[in-house]
Amino acid sequence: TGLSLNAGSKYGREALYTDILAHGLYTGNLAAPKDGQVIGQNDRGMDIKWTQVAADTANRFRTWGGGGNYLYFTYTSDKAQVALLNIQGNSSVYVNGEMHAGDPYRMGFMNIPVRLRKGNNDLYVRGQGIVARLTFPAKPILLSVEDPTVPYIVKGKENGNLKAAVVVINTSAKPLKNLQIRSSLAGKTMMSSLPVIPAYSTRKVYFSFNGSSAVDKGMNDCLLSLLQNGKELDQKTLKVESTEASDKYSNTFVSNIDGSLQYYSVAPKKGQQEDGAALFFSVHGAGVEAIGQAKAYQSKDWGNLVTPTNRRPRGFNWEDWGRLDALEVLALAKKEFKPNPQHIYLTGHSMGGHGTWFLGATYPDKWAAIAPCAGYPTLKTYGSADGLIPDSSNSHTGRILLRASNQSDVPKLATNYKQLGVYILHGDDDRTVSVDYARQMKQQLAAFHPNFSYYEYPGGSHWYGDHSVDWQPIFDYFKWHKIAPDADVNTID
Repeated sequence: TGLSLNAGSKYGREALYTDILAHGLYTGNLAAPKDGQVIGQNDRGMDIKWTQVAADTANRFRTWGGGGNYLYFTYTSDKAQVALLNIQGNSSVYVNGEMHAGDPYRMGFMNIPVRLRKGNNDLYVRGQGIVARLTFPAKPILLSVEDPTVPYIVKGKENGNLKAAVVVINTSAKPLKNLQIRSSLAGKTMMSSLPVIPAYSTRKVYFSFNGSSAVDKGMNDCLLSLLQNGKELDQKTLKVESTEASDKYSNTFVSNIDGSLQYYSVAPKKGQQEDGAALFFSVHGAGVEAIGQAKAYQSKDWGNLVTPTNRRPRGFNWEDWGRLDALEVLALAKKEFKPNPQHIYLTGHSMGGHGTWFLGATYPDKWAAIAPCAGYPTLKTYGSADGLIPDSSNSHTGRILLRASNQSDVPKLATNYKQLGVYILHGDDDRTVSVDYARQMKQQLAAFHPNFSYYEYPGGSHWYGDHSVDWQPIFDYFKWHKIAPDADVNTID
């Protein structure tokens, strides 16, 4: 059991977030919660009150209040110790006043080392419908393969020095140095040195493995041993898939942005690979993996489809680092497939639809045509199903922040689409991203764009099957468009 409170916090379409509970924790003025206790009033003058709540038969705390809902728990420890906290469905958690990241998409792999003091420990969880557990590991240093970044072993490609990444969990009070991972797969062994793992932390680290002896299609066991100065600390088995070059697959690479291991996925062209084919670049939505995005498409006979990952499934908006991620993978895709530079196309779904609008407006020279599917035109509308775009604030600081976000407000950049083909696809019964957004962009483009195309899928929800993205008229439309050679461009707006 625990206590629940709708703090009236605003984390949605707001320029400035407000959170009375977080402010109370920060200032030290938050009293220990009790059932029925009132801590203030919301903007409608109603009491903000703690009420008792219990988990259901699925061990889930079903509470209401959106992003402003908090749950309060206590844990009594018989000694000072470190535990692993795993919560699914939360945006953040405060443990004894210290803030930690949440797992809003319920991935389940967010294991956070937390320091418990002897006696009572306070946990304030922001979220609803959460599932939470504390575990006490038998060893202070652990390998976790719950959230790996892994390439496919692709028959016919170079597989002798592939790179994957797993998480090292350090629950000790000291940084971990002089670490290595030994990988063993199908009789081939490799050693990789690792960076320092700070105390009381987790870090995703990459290592090399040799997949050259595992080219038969199917799953393979890669044995991983975590070593420190030659002594084994932990051991885990990582699953690695082998596949044919004609199947969908993932490649990993060390990012030049921050030195981390990232990946992208491919739906390869039907038939023989050849230079000069088209390149389709598809950006995923919130909570979607790049390999899942690639698998939503049937392979095309006139081009390769590449799906980048925007700092994994949660880094979804294709702005800031996500914009750089997209450009980095686009460069890698061009190097790998050597496409016809006049036949490069951009598409995406949901927040990838926003990514399509955004990347299309920001880099109009890179695409022959774009196809946003079920997308928000601007990030300021994320979380809105009513088609309204916030454009004002009662606060001077809020107005500054709104102006600072104009770089993602693609309606203000819409004339950049003039040289591109634009195909807009949206379900007319989309309850997640209002079709009104698509209609707004249609109306705006109609004032100046020479040949955009628009289709509302009858009865279509936010996702109505793979044809939510793999829509044949989109690819027919792409085929009609190409980037004009510089010599053919005689007019500049």
